[in-house]
Amino acid sequence: MPSAKTKTAAPRRNKHYEKRLASILKAASKIIARDGFEGASVRKVAAEAKINLSNIYYYFKCKDEMLFELQKHAFTTLKNTLEERLIKVETPEARLKAVIENHFQFFSTNMNDLKVCSYEIGSLGGTYYKQILKIRQEYYKLVKDVVAENKTKSKRTDLNLATLYLFGSLNWIYMWYDPKKNSDIGKLSNQLLKIYLNGIKIS
Repeated sequence: MPSAKTKTAAPRRNKHYEKRLASILKAASKIIARDGFEGASVRKVAAEAKINLSNIYYYFKCKDEMLFELQKHAFTTLKNTLEERLIKVETPEARLKAVIENHFQFFSTNMNDLKVCSYEIGSLGGTYYKQILKIRQEYYKLVKDVVAENKTKSKRTDLNLATLYLFGSLNWIYMWYDPKKNSDIGKLSNQLLKIYLNGIKIS
């Protein structure tokens, strides 16, 4: 059985490889969200993904790399899809709605990823952490720039805090979101947009 320190040469990245990789990442997300990174194990992930433990080392050399790939996929997807959305809208309000809706849509269907990305930020170290931090900073700046477009002339508004407040609202959805009750992502996005721009005293 390959150890966590010896990675077997990975197979070619064909459709079968990508499908199996996605399946493993989904299983890893579920296990880490449930048990925490410390409580998770490659063995548990292999069992959840219904893959032989030895075969999983074709895809990841260790648990850290698994968490790295999971977070990399989440933040890269968020960043890339937001960039695509922003190209199609022009007004500051429409661009802010695109930010909110993009975040909502991704994590409403990937709730375990949201838990992992929220709770396991500090679980990676070394180059893994630096690479994820870079992607997260790029995504944060993208959102912050859109928030800046909607900022009033008031000098009292702290742009960093305003951006962090928005992320706080978006990243907390795993505590209350129920697809049976809140299936309309557009409606949820509009509501948060109005609250964010106008406060709770809205008509």
